[in-house]
Amino acid sequence: MTVATSTIDALLTPRQQEAAALQRMRGRAGLEPAEAASLAALHDALPPTATGTDEVTRLLTRSVSRELEIPEYYRYTCLHVYGWFLDLFPDDPVAGALLALHTTLTDLAEVEREARRAGIRPECGDERIERLDETLAAVRAVVVDPLLRIGVGDLVDRAAVDPQLGRRTALLAECTRFPRSTVHEENVFLRSVQSCENLFFLVRRLAVEVAATKDEFPARAGTRLELAGACARLLGDVFHVLLTLTPKGFMTFRNYTGAASAVQSLNYHAMEISVYGYDPRKAEVFGSVEHLQMLNAPEIRDHQPLSAVLADTGNARLAAGWHELDRALSKWRGGHYRFARNYLPSDTPASGGTDGAAYVKRFVKKDACVAGSDPFGGLPLLSGFLYR
Repeated sequence: MTVATSTIDALLTPRQQEAAALQRMRGRAGLEPAEAASLAALHDALPPTATGTDEVTRLLTRSVSRELEIPEYYRYTCLHVYGWFLDLFPDDPVAGALLALHTTLTDLAEVEREARRAGIRPECGDERIERLDETLAAVRAVVVDPLLRIGVGDLVDRAAVDPQLGRRTALLAECTRFPRSTVHEENVFLRSVQSCENLFFLVRRLAVEVAATKDEFPARAGTRLELAGACARLLGDVFHVLLTLTPKGFMTFRNYTGAASAVQSLNYHAMEISVYGYDPRKAEVFGSVEHLQMLNAPEIRDHQPLSAVLADTGNARLAAGWHELDRALSKWRGGHYRFARNYLPSDTPASGGTDGAAYVKRFVKKDACVAGSDPFGGLPLLSGFLYR
């Protein structure tokens, strides 16, 4: 599902179109001081509760606000727009996040195809489009509701004919496509990070659901656990797309991302706590980053993770589902470490203040995680989409 420019123009006022174009013209890092101030003023003058046109303006400009204290990672990733989108799915945020994932990857595929039409041909351009098409097919094939036989493809088709949902998906794509630079290769990096954030949330949400329902509704728990495994495998598919970015290509825009670092990701750390338990080795990291300090709270430390809940299960389906989920997440962590090792020069510090690949390597294995005893510890925090 792609969105025509005329459709976007119909959704945005002329002032909003100007604000979007300004942020893309030289990339957000290339804004002149007066331009950045103008955009910030546009956001900071909005009423506390923004609705209608003001709501769209907020989506477009929140990341450049000067009144809000927003960590660099969240200024970069625009996760507030995903939070807004998921509000449309209060009863089924899993379906909403899968639709958001499809929307994000579809937009990237269109950006890559447009670049090819314009004669911009990255070294791996054709292969990237092929991998994107394969990943999008995998996303569409994910079954959200096996009883009603509803898959992500059905959600995408519904969005194409539902005016409200179509508007939301169009705005989601438009208000999150803001690289820091004009380097084409940054698009695949930004969209991959955003896609992973949706998948971190999905795995975590599903893990919490499985833990809560495994005794009373084991069949439903098995279904949700298998969906969590499918989402974890999609993390690998997204990573497969990202690896079309070469180390040289990565370094062409890395400096533009500033202090934005995935170390600051609430969704990622909360996913690991929900699945494996609290890792005391991260206490110092959590304590040093203001918005992560909540993850050191006693109730979070005492959360009983999915690994402990299913440790002695006699249900063969749940045992198999856990094995597949754990294997997929382990594979993704190994890939993340190899990416950090191969893409970050050894003499270049990581943007999050860590020691780069060495930091990632320390957390590949999960045997240091401590399982709490409270199955409801940290809820509802651990079940929602998190951003700052």
